Formats: sequence, structure tokens, C-alpha cells
Amino acid sequence: MNLDFKDITLSSEELINGYIKQWNCENAEFSFAHMYIWGCDGKIQYAEGDGCLYIKLDFAGEDTFFWPPFPKDEKTDYRKALLDACEYMKNNGIKPVFRSVAAPFDEMMRKACPELELVPNRKNFDYIYLSESLITLKGKKLHGKRNHINKLLREHPDFVYENLTKGHYEECMAVYDEWCMDHKEITITQYDERSSVERALLNLEDLGLTGGAIRIGGVIKAFTVGEKTLPHMSQIHIEKAAKDIDGLYPLINQKYAEANCADTTYINREEDMGLEGLRKAKQSYNPYKMTEKYDAALKCSRELEEIKTQDLEVFEPAGCLK
Repeated sequence: MNLDFKDITLSSEELINGYIKQWNCENAEFSFAHMYIWGCDGKIQYAEGDGCLYIKLDFAGEDTFFWPPFPKDEKTDYRKALLDACEYMKNNGIKPVFRSVAAPFDEMMRKACPELELVPNRKNFDYIYLSESLITLKGKKLHGKRNHINKLLREHPDFVYENLTKGHYEECMAVYDEWCMDHKEITITQYDERSSVERALLNLEDLGLTGGAIRIGGVIKAFTVGEKTLPHMSQIHIEKAAKDIDGLYPLINQKYAEANCADTTYINREEDMGLEGLRKAKQSYNPYKMTEKYDAALKCSRELEEIKTQDLEVFEPAGCLK
């Protein structure tokens, strides 16, 4: 099948959400705002065909891949959609691999196309927290977070929390550029993170995003951007802070959750990308559960053998407030 892929623009939102919203996905990637923010310059594109939405991702330094097809409804021939996607990939020199396959598409894929094998991709699992936990920071496991915040409040009683607007753009980008000087992760350039942060800050209202900033001594020192993706779930897209003040990350995390997430049960703080420091930081907030995601490829294929070498660390969820 010939698919005509197009860049994701603000005007694409109604069409894309028409396919995706009905499935109530907890997967962080399936937020339109996420696609728009990270999909600049054609890195994420979409196409329609036979009652399905197809998403193609092409990032520097890694093979092009597809997300699972999004059917218009349960009457769509999902087997055909999967086989059509594989055929398109083969015909266009793309390894036939699906990534970020999460509920409900994992079971749909297994049922419709047993020729595909699904392999868990641990570095892509989303960290899900109880909103109440991140707002109150109660319990022994979060004692250190409370201590860091209390120290900051003692040392900087002039701190101010502000709701983010487009008018904060330049100050927030200054925080981002300062943060970047101390972080050399390949993912920053690979995913063109700066452009994505700019897209989020300049399109807060159009994308339905909310945000917060911490101002100390009259200067913004930390900011975050998120949204309500489902009736029961909020999501954090971006969180950056200056390194010279201890406690900024737990404070911006807690203040944003308090201001914007009290009406949701969960907060999705996305994946750790397999980065050791990021994994340690996300685990330190005592996640309640993980959104499991899989990579899928045809059985007995070279692509399947490649994805089987991934990080498969077992995660023990918190299960309840401690």
C-alpha cells in the first residue's frame, strides 16, 4: 500500500486525535502535544490508509520505525493494517519494526498478527506516579525530597512559583541553555531537544499545555511543561532547572503537581531512555507502576534478534502509598 506521509502541524491535531483519543492510551508518546513537540523537521510524520493512522519516526542516529497503526474503530482490519505497514517499510528500505507498542495495541497486535513477536523495551517504559504522592511527598521513601525542598525554602524565602505563559519564553530558554552546558547526553542533539523545548513554550495555549516556573531573586531558575492527557492522568513533557540551587527539581515537581494535577489520579513522567542518571532520578520518586511498551518484528527476522538484546531489567512497582 502506498502511504503519503505528512509533517505534523498544529492543524493536524483534530485528525490525529480522531484516531488516537478513543483508545485511552496511557503511553506518553501518543499525546498529540508530544508528537508535535518532538516531531519538528519531519522527524515524526503521519499518513492515513484503509481506516488506519500510521506514524513514522525518523531520528538521527537510529533506524526509521513505525508506531503501531491506530485503527479508526474496532471494525478496521488490523491484520491488514500491520501487514501493509510491514510491506511499506520493506519497499522503502526501512527495517519492519514497530516500537512503543503499549496497551491496547499489544494485545491487538498479538491477536491479529501472530507472525510478529513483541519484546519489552525497558528503557522506553513510562514512569507512573500517584498524583497525591508527588503533591504531598509523604512517606519514608520521599523523605529526602522533603528535606531538599525545606532547605531551599530556608535559604531562599523569596522564591515565587508562577504559572507559565508564552511571555516566559526567553527566560526559560536561558535556563535551558544553561542546563545544556552541563549535560552532554547524545539524546540532546539526536532528538533536537532545544527545538522541542522552543515548540512547547511558544505553543502552550494551542497545544493545551500548562507549565510552572520557580523564580528566585527575581530570576527564573526552573520550569516545567505538562498537560492533562486523560481524565485520570497528567503528563510531564519538560522539566529543567539550574544546577546552582539544591532542591529546585523536587520543588518545581511538587509545585506543578499541586497546581495542575490534583484532579488526576496519576502523573506520567515519561521514560528514562536507558540513561543511568535519569533512571535513578525517576526511581527516586517511588513510581507506582510502569506503562510497559514493546518493540515488535517478524519472527525469525534479523530485526527481531536485534531488539532482543535490549535492557530487560525487572521493575518492582510501589503498588500503594508508603
